[in-house]
Amino acid sequence: MTRPDIFVSAVAVLRSYARFLPAFVAETVRTLDARYANFELVLIDNGSRDETPAVVRDLLKAHRCVRYLRLSRRQKAETAVMAGLDAAIGDFVVTLHPEYDPPADIPALVERCRAGADVVVGVAPYPSPPGPLYRMLRWGFYRATRGLLGLDPVRAGGNFRCLSRSAVNALTRVRRRRRFFGQLAAEIGLTAEEHPYRFLARGGKPPRVNLRRAVRAAASMAVNSSPAPLRLVSVLGLLGSGLSFLYSLYVVGVYLTKPDVMPGWTTLSLQVSGLFVLVFVMLSLIGEHLGRLLDEAVDRPLYHVREEQASTVMLADPARRNVTAAATEDGR
Repeated sequence: MTRPDIFVSAVAVLRSYARFLPAFVAETVRTLDARYANFELVLIDNGSRDETPAVVRDLLKAHRCVRYLRLSRRQKAETAVMAGLDAAIGDFVVTLHPEYDPPADIPALVERCRAGADVVVGVAPYPSPPGPLYRMLRWGFYRATRGLLGLDPVRAGGNFRCLSRSAVNALTRVRRRRRFFGQLAAEIGLTAEEHPYRFLARGGKPPRVNLRRAVRAAASMAVNSSPAPLRLVSVLGLLGSGLSFLYSLYVVGVYLTKPDVMPGWTTLSLQVSGLFVLVFVMLSLIGEHLGRLLDEAVDRPLYHVREEQASTVMLADPARRNVTAAATEDGR
């Protein structure tokens, strides 16, 4: 079988996987070597606390095209994947979990990505299906995300995905500390396709849904990545100030139409409603100001180039070239 002339990088984040790491590396290298002329396996050690570094040193002697990067301290999972994307040099980059994702499915992801998709995301059913509360919260989160943020996040629960080089370049340009792949892909505008597969259990325990972790990630995504929640606070502040102003009008109306109003009630009510108007207006202004600061402070590019092409001849007038044939012959 003719192997395609492309460079494929596989990135795997390690966390105390010494028990099954040799089998994972052997299967991944065997799969890549059988299908591609040029490949690499990038192992990112994200704070392993077992014999993983020693095991990797032996694996580097036994297998070719394997690279090892050890982070100075444990990071978030997406940050560790980011380190792998920074290090990978392939035309297509596949990220996978050593414990759960099958290396045999790498060629299928790469072929779908070569067909034109920016990202191909692996989707696998959990051995223990999520409960109704998790499904309801997930449905509400995606609806709120589309409504408030104007995005349709890529539904990527795991790390099994293939990215084209243009997608990798776009993702690595966004230097955000709290990273959420699904949201970043939607913000950039990457086209995504799904690839169904089945989880493995190399460590003996299958993956399961963690409701608390999912809720924490959703809250962090909403608060840290968009000024929309602060804009919502601003709207609520304006609504509260409007209601307080209407209450002030009601107090004045009662004072003018009722002959037996309790002494001091009008003055006290106007003072309270006036203060509430002031507080809510200040809250709206502060929320809007913080929202703009957040929007400017998030370190992301102003735009992403999806594709760039050029004609075979770039200059119609050869005299306008800044490097002449004579200069190259003279070595200047």
